[in-house]
Amino acid sequence: MTPAASARFALLVFCQQLLSLLEAGLQLVEAVDTLTEKEQDSRQHNILQQLQANLQSGLSFSQTLAQRPDIFPPLFQAAIEASEQTGGVAVALKRFVAYETQFQTLRNRLVGALIYPALLLSLGGLVIAFLLGYVVPRFSVVFIDRLETMPYLSGLVIRLGLTISENPLTALLATGGTLGGLIFLLAHPATRAWLTGVAWQLPWLGERMHQFELVRLYRALGMLLRGGISAVRSLQMIAAMAPLRSRQSIARAIDAVSEGQPISVALQREGFTTVVSDRLLAVGERSGQMGDMLERAADFMDAELERAVDRATRLMEPLMMVVIGVLIGGIVMLMYLPIFELADSVG
Repeated sequence: MTPAASARFALLVFCQQLLSLLEAGLQLVEAVDTLTEKEQDSRQHNILQQLQANLQSGLSFSQTLAQRPDIFPPLFQAAIEASEQTGGVAVALKRFVAYETQFQTLRNRLVGALIYPALLLSLGGLVIAFLLGYVVPRFSVVFIDRLETMPYLSGLVIRLGLTISENPLTALLATGGTLGGLIFLLAHPATRAWLTGVAWQLPWLGERMHQFELVRLYRALGMLLRGGISAVRSLQMIAAMAPLRSRQSIARAIDAVSEGQPISVALQREGFTTVVSDRLLAVGERSGQMGDMLERAADFMDAELERAVDRATRLMEPLMMVVIGVLIGGIVMLMYLPIFELADSVG
């Protein structure tokens, strides 16, 4: 689902509301009619009207969803299509709601862990900008005649303050241009791909990113297998939603499963298991409960990832405060150092 489509249609809310109506005893067409009538948002209402019209024309629910691939992801379509053969649309909806809720919870948890460090960096940057852009220029005027006799770093800070004081518009444009350039680069897919590749190479961060990818893979694969979709087709759908760096490995796993290898062995050979998940998937293979074992493996890794992120956040916050404090304190010290030297010379 594209970001634009996601902004137009709240898929998770739709699934939750549709599930509630189906479990209450309404037929699918009645449930969609009800959701269409109660919807106030014009964009959501138009999409629901399309679903309503397609269902009333005789199309199945999966065929109706396939009319809007920009809104309903292939994972959701396949789960619904498989459920229609067994009459378990509500069960498929419940599984998809659980999958999407767990994935969004994990993603929000990771994003939330970055909010406080981001605030610290922003506030620290604002304080440093205030010192360099307002306080230092006013100090610079006092010591303009003593620049040659100052310590190198103090002189550097004072000269920077003088430059900003004499060319405020240029300094502002340079700062804005730098920030704009960084935002432009970060918005470019090639830059993001390069940064992602670098992050994967970092010891701790790369391991956490791999865990995050495995959690998502296990939950999606488990949902499809429990919905009655074959292992090969499930893996093919997982490959379509996987990051580019993982698609070749998943393709090799698909070939191995097509040739008769157990799915647990195929995933293990391509690096999609850990010590714990390897054992759980082997048990699932023997018991015929692979979908459930994938969910258990995802739950285990989810909890492990949460603990790792929590520990890293608790360690990173004081370190960032120390770094920002040292930077601000260093600037202030360099500003006052000439005053101390002047006092010593007078004394």
